[in-house]
Amino acid sequence: MVHDRGGKSDIRRSPDWSPKGFRRGKSFDRGPKEFRLHHAAPREGNIMLIAEKNVVSTHPLNSIKNVAKLMEGNDFRRIPVTNAGTGRLEGMVAAIDILDFLGGGEKYNIIEKDYGGNFLAAINCPIQKIMKGEYPFLDENGSMDDVVEIMVNKRASAIPIIDREGGGKVIAIATERDVLPIADKFGVLIRDVMQKECITSSLGMMISDVSKIMVRNRLRRLPVIQEDRLIGIVTVFDVLRFLGYGEFHGVDAEEVLSERVEKIMEKSVVTVKPGQDLAAVSMLVRDTNLGGFPVVEDGELLGIVTTTDVIRRIYDKS
Repeated sequence: MVHDRGGKSDIRRSPDWSPKGFRRGKSFDRGPKEFRLHHAAPREGNIMLIAEKNVVSTHPLNSIKNVAKLMEGNDFRRIPVTNAGTGRLEGMVAAIDILDFLGGGEKYNIIEKDYGGNFLAAINCPIQKIMKGEYPFLDENGSMDDVVEIMVNKRASAIPIIDREGGGKVIAIATERDVLPIADKFGVLIRDVMQKECITSSLGMMISDVSKIMVRNRLRRLPVIQEDRLIGIVTVFDVLRFLGYGEFHGVDAEEVLSERVEKIMEKSVVTVKPGQDLAAVSMLVRDTNLGGFPVVEDGELLGIVTTTDVIRRIYDKS
């Protein structure tokens, strides 16, 4: 286990509705032939076969608090921001942007500068203040290869699909779970794929501390440790739930965010063992709707494995 490390992500800057869009990526290795994948074999332009067409989106003037509720209620980490009248894609908001706003990074300045540290006023400000105006997208002619390329290389877990002839209207969205390979066996052990340098939280950490760690390291979850034993896990959704439904005792941002992690963490943790086949992770994602699992053996936390790890190992040649 290691402590919080600094770092920043690499987000692809998308064109402003130019006809170029994304070029189709190279073909990805789908793994050994004996894998009995339940997804259709990828073909060029097949993105609409797997993408979700019933898109949950928001408009630029919706409040940060409402968007947090929308994310938590629908189990989405990213939501397209669209023009309320035309449905045109105007940006993307991620759960990590809201954590950044909560004190994890530069967006916290909004609370201090624009709202004088008044937390209740700040969480009701429009989402356009923190959304990303430039974000990777594809049109309906994109392929599953394109989606995987963006997810693996740009760390984007959801890709909006637009109708170019329709003026950039969002018509679908492709997520990690849409491309997640499902098999009875991959022939790869969890210990060979898991992230061994696992950043953790302690019970004494404040929500603002957790937000900072998640934002700096682009993490969606932190195992909570006490005396070297796993006692819980805190996820981005736990923080969003606190933001959207919390009964705050004050309006001062510092006071609100000083709540301890034990107030919002999940105490019942779904774990995996290092000697299990990686396919067990895909099955758990499908069955539990969770995106990552601590790797534990004899009560000791050895690492963590996520949906992204599975996708990267199975699809990416490198």
